[in-house]
Amino acid sequence: MGMAASQARLLTLTARLADNELRSQTINNAKMRLATQSAQASDNYINALNNADLMFSNYDETGMEQSQLLTFNALTAYSSYNNQYGLVNAAGQLLVSESEAAMFDAANGNLNAYLKSHGLVYDTTYFDQLQTIDNKGIYPDPFNIIEMDTLKNWYEAYGSYENSNENVIYGQKYDDYTMSLNALKKALNPAFKEYIQNSTPSINKTTDPVSLIFLPTMNTDKMIELLKGCTDNINRDYLTDDAVKELDKLLNSAEKVTSTVTNADGTVSTSTFVKIKDPEQGVTFGTDPDTGNKTVTIQGNTWSYSVSGGSYTLVSVPQNITDDETESGAVETSFTMPTATTYSSIKDLIQALSYTEHQDSGASTFKFDFEGDETQGTVTPYALIPTSNRTAIEEALSDIAASIYILLNSSDSMNVDNIIEDLEAGTSPLNPATEYDGKQLTSYVNEYLGNRNDFLEFIFAQGADTVVTMLKSGAVEAKDLTDIDFVLKLVKSNPDLKLTNEYNTIVKDMFVANQIELTGEPKYAWIDENDATNKGNADAKAQWYTNLFNRMRDGYKAIENGLASSSEWLEFALESGLVSMEQVDKNFNWKSLDYKTCAKITEQTDNSAAVAKAEAEYTRSMNDIDAKDSMYDMQLKNIDTEHSALQTEYESIKTVLNKNIERTFKFSQNG
Repeated sequence: MGMAASQARLLTLTARLADNELRSQTINNAKMRLATQSAQASDNYINALNNADLMFSNYDETGMEQSQLLTFNALTAYSSYNNQYGLVNAAGQLLVSESEAAMFDAANGNLNAYLKSHGLVYDTTYFDQLQTIDNKGIYPDPFNIIEMDTLKNWYEAYGSYENSNENVIYGQKYDDYTMSLNALKKALNPAFKEYIQNSTPSINKTTDPVSLIFLPTMNTDKMIELLKGCTDNINRDYLTDDAVKELDKLLNSAEKVTSTVTNADGTVSTSTFVKIKDPEQGVTFGTDPDTGNKTVTIQGNTWSYSVSGGSYTLVSVPQNITDDETESGAVETSFTMPTATTYSSIKDLIQALSYTEHQDSGASTFKFDFEGDETQGTVTPYALIPTSNRTAIEEALSDIAASIYILLNSSDSMNVDNIIEDLEAGTSPLNPATEYDGKQLTSYVNEYLGNRNDFLEFIFAQGADTVVTMLKSGAVEAKDLTDIDFVLKLVKSNPDLKLTNEYNTIVKDMFVANQIELTGEPKYAWIDENDATNKGNADAKAQWYTNLFNRMRDGYKAIENGLASSSEWLEFALESGLVSMEQVDKNFNWKSLDYKTCAKITEQTDNSAAVAKAEAEYTRSMNDIDAKDSMYDMQLKNIDTEHSALQTEYESIKTVLNKNIERTFKFSQNG
């Protein structure tokens, strides 16, 4: 019974020892968890101390600096004072707001439409100041009345007009036409000159090609008749209208007139003169005839006059002109000084001064006459040569003949189209087989006709044949068709003529060019329609959104409004590399930028409420942990004490039990 009791007690002690070890392990595990909680509390406290927000410094549209949490909206907000930044995702797409993406999509690739959605318009007040251009009665529709809006549309298309295909083609056809015309004139000129010489027998071609043959026995009337008839054998259809007019002016520039002269003794004599236009004998005024210095110069002699109530009075005469006085080289034979006479017009004053006979030292007597209007530059001078002065008459008529000869021998005087018509009909006095520069006339003619017709068909949608008829008749000259103003007036006066759409482009180009020359180029500027007070910088805003538009064309993605306003998301996205930054440089190019090097982005730590809260939580946690740790230490100490007592008792019982067993074995062996 003693041994059994010892064994039972030993088992009980063993169980209690095992229980103590389990309790001790459980408490140690709890202490380890306290260490973890302590570390977590420390981490929370440290994180609170180290907690920093990314801040972004920029300016609002008034120029006021502001610091705010870094968000997409803050980073990309427009202000003329801000640098332009953007965020790009891993695919290289620019992140934009949902509203920005909608405006870009609606613009459909049109920059102006996109800028318009931001209230930006590139405009000018230039056209508001223009008046309607009234060409009614001068030009055909649509160029008769040109409204401001029409001119504005033309101006806006001016660049396309200047560089248009129509302008290129017109230039080519114009060049081909004028070059072939000039080449034909050069080719025709030798044959035309020969024809002119054969048709003007009064011009001596062997000795003096620019002088008339005046025989000593020929009277004045015959000389004038010879001059007027020197071109009778010339076909005037071969001359341009301008050449015919100039020819008639020259042929009629000499005529026989009769004039009365008051002699010194008061008697009146009748003299016969040849009246010849003499452009060298000019009349000039000091400045304006009525308001200037009131002087008039006639053949080098300057007279002074006064003006009062529209009447003109001579107040002084040149020193070398006196009444009935002989002077060196000239004598006044019949002149009454008109200093006291008042004239009703400046013309009458000039007439009175110019009807003065002058006798040269060589006994040649001239009288100067002036015809024309009363204003400066319109008075035509004449030389009145007495019929007795044959030498002067021959020289004057020879000068006229020289001018006629030069006029007729000029290639610009040829009516090319009429000459061609006779050449083609075989009725021309010019030889079509004549060669120039290795080519026959017919070759030059064919090139010219082809280019002329191409040029006319480019201009006229209807009536090109009518214009050819006008060219032949001389009503229109080749050079006229290169003048847009002339062509428009021609179409207006001829209902059969219609312009092509291609030529209308050339006309519009001319109108805009003329308008620019008259009033200067329009000054365009960006206008921000959303800025009613005009306090912003519309140019900077237009450039900003132009930069954005160009970058979005390379790819973009709309960012949700919630993320666009979240600082936590943007900080995470930047730190994790989900997005990166770009910045527009001074050349308006987008360049990559590390957000950590951006001077506008800074870190800001909060040391107030959050830190105090974290400190309180840390203190509470640590106090709780310390209390639990002390309790666990006490429990472990009690378990350790109990464990030592149990272990001692266990060892004692185990020793007694072992001795009992040993005596029992010995007793059995002895028995």
